[in-house]
Formats: sequence, structure tokens, C-alpha cells
Amino acid sequence: MDKVFYKLYLHFQKKKTFFFIVLIALSVGLAFVASKVSFEEDISKLIPSHSENKELQKVLKQVRFADKVVVTIKKESGTTESLIAYASALKEQLLPLKDDYIDKIQGVAEEESLFETMDFVYNNLPLFLSENDYNVIRKRISEDSISEKMKENYKTLTSPSGFITKKQTLRDPLHVTNLALNNLKNIGVEEGFKLKDGYIMTEDEQHILLFITPSFASSNSEKNAVFTEKLYQLQKQLNTEFESKVASKYYGAAFIAAANAKQIKQDIIVTIGIALTVLLIVFIVYYRSFWVPLILIFPTFFGALTSIAFLVLLRPQLSAISLGIGAILLGITLDYALHILTHIKNGEQGKELYKSITKPILMSSLTTALAFVCLLFVNSQALQDLGIFAAVSVVVASVVALLFIPQVYQHTFNASQTHTEWFSRFANYPLHKKPLFISVLVLLILVSCFSYNTVGFNKDLEQLNYKPEQLVNAEKELQSISNSISKSVYVVAYDASLEKALQHNDSIYHVLQVLQKDSKIDAFKSVGKLISSEKKQQSDIQKWNRFWHQERLNQVSKFIEQTSTSIGFKTDAFSGFNDLLTRKFKPLQLSDYPSFGSEMISDFISEERNFSTVTSIITLQKDQYKNIQEAFKGFKNTIIIDRKELNETLLSNLQRDFNTLIFYCLGIVILSLLLFYQNWRLALVTSLPICLTWLLTIGLMGLLQLEFNVFNSIISAFIFGLGVDYSIFITNALLQNSKIVLTTHKTAILLSLLTTILGVGVLIFAKHPALHSVALVSMIGVFSAVLIAFTIQPLLFKLLIFKKEIKHNGNN
Repeated sequence: MDKVFYKLYLHFQKKKTFFFIVLIALSVGLAFVASKVSFEEDISKLIPSHSENKELQKVLKQVRFADKVVVTIKKESGTTESLIAYASALKEQLLPLKDDYIDKIQGVAEEESLFETMDFVYNNLPLFLSENDYNVIRKRISEDSISEKMKENYKTLTSPSGFITKKQTLRDPLHVTNLALNNLKNIGVEEGFKLKDGYIMTEDEQHILLFITPSFASSNSEKNAVFTEKLYQLQKQLNTEFESKVASKYYGAAFIAAANAKQIKQDIIVTIGIALTVLLIVFIVYYRSFWVPLILIFPTFFGALTSIAFLVLLRPQLSAISLGIGAILLGITLDYALHILTHIKNGEQGKELYKSITKPILMSSLTTALAFVCLLFVNSQALQDLGIFAAVSVVVASVVALLFIPQVYQHTFNASQTHTEWFSRFANYPLHKKPLFISVLVLLILVSCFSYNTVGFNKDLEQLNYKPEQLVNAEKELQSISNSISKSVYVVAYDASLEKALQHNDSIYHVLQVLQKDSKIDAFKSVGKLISSEKKQQSDIQKWNRFWHQERLNQVSKFIEQTSTSIGFKTDAFSGFNDLLTRKFKPLQLSDYPSFGSEMISDFISEERNFSTVTSIITLQKDQYKNIQEAFKGFKNTIIIDRKELNETLLSNLQRDFNTLIFYCLGIVILSLLLFYQNWRLALVTSLPICLTWLLTIGLMGLLQLEFNVFNSIISAFIFGLGVDYSIFITNALLQNSKIVLTTHKTAILLSLLTTILGVGVLIFAKHPALHSVALVSMIGVFSAVLIAFTIQPLLFKLLIFKKEIKHNGNN
């Protein structure tokens, strides 16, 4: 390959203008495509989706309770009237946002909707009655009971407020509708809250809660940013208007996602800015030139542009977290440019230069890229983005470095320029000949064999989310007015059709009623009584018809007429009730529900093409969770979703996948080395330091009691890639049996170490926990890679290769 690149070098030497025009045109074109990138900051996208949880992923996509924004309005020094006034003002201000950002606003009950609810329930009464209700009705239809009810009705109708209840009393004198309405309370106002002036308010009248359902997913970064900013502007305006007598706080997935998106972008800009600034200063001092650092960075810049443009063509959205972590590639991709420049500075030119650098750089980049490609085997879009970004970046950066740097550097600068280089002096220091240093390193490796398995894995994604102080305070406020001891669990019924999903939910609803009655759960919300399957509705209608058989109808009508006329009612005053009892009812469809019902139903029922879900929300104590698991064990098409436990389970799968991937990567690297070197001893000398680097890194993490998490686990791939690079360069240098060549390669590795430390180390200043968590693990990894390459690898080479060569030459 060195001959091919040397010929290209000579060709472009003759056509420099054409070479730079093409390079600039490609850069502009790639920058244009890359500028179309749309980032997604949802950290849950890192969680893999396996074939065994395919149905679960479909369910999670449709269940969107967690996407709601909760607005907590608190009375500071104002009155209850000012609290209601604030809520009303906020509601009015939110209405203009409904078209673009808001699907619905809940927590507000209009007076008209209350009457609408009663009418709807009355007209479909059989569908909302329980078996216990029929027992109550049996008692109410006795002659004595009817007589008592009629007297109560008379008093109510002749009272000052009688005009409000007149319609309902005349058409339902036995108040059967109230029994049905009582069954729907488990999807209404929760315990500890009350309805006042149309708002959900705490019993002490200190808080009002509003619930906003965004019209977009929380992963839509662009809309999230605009939406949350508009809400914060409204908050500031109203807080000023009410002069701190009443204040509001926001909490929800949209605000967490927006805060994460903003912080990740800020952290990436700040940390990469710091890293590049420091690197430029170091390189300017080291190379005594302002332009050399820019030349060094160009292949990395071009590689990153190419990979982002490539990903933009593949996917509509990319993971910002993955690409943020991908900034660590700075050390790997700069590695190639540094090696080339170091060789040129040591006097190598033209054919000699390409013979020295082409093979190790291409070996390193291809082997590293293959290791990153293994991330494509994880069914996680974010990790696949990372794998593609890394693989394309390193290959493109290595090729561009081979073509670009010799052209520009040789043309612009005097390669014979020399000055005192402490990097070279340190690189020339024979660590592999220092017994004390070797003994300490071997001891650490031996200790790592025992501490390796002590490294834990943090599966709590909540700890890795960024929450600014205002969101933390909002969460505490919300917990203080709700049951902070209880936890919420979702039970979801799913199937291809809504009817089948509702049939599954009918069974779930029955079980939840029993669990609540037996005090095995605190409470639950379900649409099980508001809407059930058509099969169950038909059964409910038949039960109603059987109950109101002709003999009972005649008897009840007779009792009502006799008792009502005796106290002053007209003979036909309650004829509407007779019409209700003889009406022909039919099952309801979703479209039959009025606006109040459809809004509640849409929270619990979701339909997409050939897939429907019906969700119930259970509130329980932590020690009651096992009751839910046992109750629904073996239930068909039913999934229990405990967000925290689910994330921990899926992250355990991710941890298992990464353990497998390490073996895949190692296998690919060893196979590649065997193909390149065609010598098993050289492959062993190069691959064994990679394994020792991994062992030492994990071992030191165990000694320092550091934990892995979903983010710094990803760093393992980068540490692996750097270990591959360093091992290949050292092996190729040792093969030339030249102290000068070895020093040159080690100098380039030290410069690469510096760039990596700066590129990764600055993440210690990141405020986002996900980015911050990778800094220390990365530092341990890259230092381990350099120490092993400088110390253990030369000893292995001498043991397995050099002595063999001496013996071979001696025999000759």
C-alpha cells in the first residue's frame, strides 16, 4: 500500500492546485450535509432493543404518561381566589400554544362538562354499573325505600337549589346514575385532592395542579426547546404579575429532556473549546509554528465531517450524547497525523516516509474501525451511531492524513528544524529496562486479576440525567403534595386490535379491584369501567335486561307512581325513568364518547396500525410490587412497567452485550493482525498488550471503587481502539530494530496521549453527569495503554521475536 500512496503523493505534487480545490470542495459539501444534522438527547436511546423485548419496545413507544408536564401552582402569601386567578390566567395563556405544542390541558373541569358527564352516563347506564350496584338497587326498589326516596326528592326540588337538580331527579328518582358515577372516580380526582371552581386543588387549598400533554414526543429536541422556553416566559410574566403571592413550577419529561439537550450542547462546546485551545497552544509551542496545529487537526476535522454527513444520510436523528462522547476520537484520529508529522520532523521524506508510516497507520485505522463496527451488533440506535461515527472517522482521518500532511508540511516548513524536545527525551527513556517500574506494573496487573470482578455497574439512569436546580425544586414540591412514599407502576394490555386489548384489560381491571379491596395495592386508575370490550358491554346490557324483567318493571313503576302522587307529584312526573328502564341499549365505540371522556380515554388507550394498548396506573408501596407481579403472572399480552426496574433490566442486557462485544472486538483484532503480519508470534506480541490494558484499566477501577455505567462502558471501545493503535505502532517500530524509529513512534504516542488527556480530561468540567462520568475512566484507560505499550510490549517482543531471530541467525 505504501507504493500506492507514494504514487498518489507524487501525482498530487504535480497538481497541487487541483488537489486543494477538490479538498476544499469536498469539505464544503460535507459541511453542508453535516449541517442538516438533527440531534436527539434522550439517554434512554442508549438502551438496546432485543428481539425478546420487541413487544415491550412497541408498548413503551405508545405509553406516554411520563411525557406529561405537571404545573404546580402554589399559594405563597395570596388567597385561594388569587391561586385560582393565577391558574385561570395560565390556562388562557396556554391556549394559543395548543395548535403547535400542546395536545391537551388537564386539571380543569368546566361546569358544562359535569352535566355532560351525567347525561352520558345516564344514557348508557348499564355499562357503568357493578354487581354491588345491583344489590344496592334491589334495596332501593322496595316499597318502603321508594317512599323514603320520594320524600327526599320532594324536599330537594322544593329547596332554593332545586332548580339545579330538577332534571336529574325527575329522570332518575332512585339516583342510580350516582352509583355509576361513583364507579368512575378511580380515573378522576385522587385522594388528598378536591375539585374547586373547576380546578384540581389540594385539600388545604395551597396548591393547584395542571397537567399539560405535549403534542410531540419528549425526544423532539427542537420543539422541546421552544416549548419549554415559552412556558418559562409565561411563568416569569405571571409570577411578576401576581407579585410573588402565587408562583408556579414545571416538572416533566419535556423539561428534563430540554435541560439535558441544552447542557450537553453547552458542555460539548465548552469542553471541546477548552481542549482545542490548549492543544493549539501546546502544539504551537512544540512545533514552533502557528500553522502546524491547524494542519494536524484538519484530517480529524475532515473525518468527523464525513462521518456526520454519512450518518445524516442514514438516519433522521442522531444521538447527541453518543457524538459528544465521540469527541474522545480526537486522540485516536490525531494519532495518525502526529505519527506522520513526527517522522517528517525526524528527516524522513517521500518514498522513505511512506514506507515507514503507511502500513502501521492503515493497520491501526482499519483494525480500530473494525473494533468500533462491533457496536452495530448492539440493537441500540445511539450505540450504532457511535460505532458508525467512530469507524468512518478513523478510516477517513488516516487516509486524509497520509495524503494531506506530507503535501502541506513538506511544502511549507523546513523539516530539519530542531530544538530541545522533552517529549523525545522522555520517549527515549527505556521504561522496559527499569526493574522497579516493571515490578510495580506487574504487581498492579496481578492485583487487577483479583479486583477485576469487583467493578460494579450503575443501572440507575436517573443519576445520569441532568436536572437543574429549578427542576429539582419542582420535583420536591410535587413529592411534598403527593404520596412520596408510594410508587407508580403501569400495567399495560396490548394486542393487534383494540377490541382484543380491551378484553385483556377487562381481566386486568377485575384483578385490580380485588387487589385494592384486599389492601394489596394503594389505589389504581383505569378506564376499565369507563370503556370495556364490546363483549363485556354486551354482557352488561344483558345483565341490565335480566334485572329489569317485566314483573319488576311493573312493580317499581307502581310503587313510584303511588308514593309520588301521595306527596304531591304529578302522575307522569317520573315517566322518563320508565323510559330509561325499557330502553334498548347498545355497546359504545370510542367515537361515541363526548369530549370529556375522549380526553381521559386518550391518556389510557393508544392505537397505531395493527397495535393497541390499554394502560392502568397502580399506586403502591415498594413492598407491594411483588403482589402485582404474582397477580399478573401468566397473563397473556400483559406487561408490567416499573420504569426504574425496567431500565435496570435493560441495562443489565447492555452490560452483557458489552462483555460479549469485547470478545468480538478482540477476535476481530487478532484475526486482522494475523492477516497483516502473517505471523502468530507478531500477532500475539501486538494483541496481548491490548488485553493487559483492558485488564489493568478494569482492575484499577476496582481498586478505586469506580463503577461502570452506560456511558463510561462505551468508553471501553475507545480505550480498546487506542490500545490497538499503540500496540501496532510499537510492534512496527520494534520490527525495524532501530532506536531512532522506536523513539519516533513513542514520541508520536506521547503526543497522542496528550491530545487524548486534553480531549477527555476536560470532560471533568462537564456539568452533565453522563459526560462527566467518562473522564476518570478514560484517563485510567489511556495511561494504562501507554504504560503497557512502553514497558510490557518491548519485553514480549524480545522474548518471543528478538530471541527467535538471534537463534535463527545463529543457526545459519
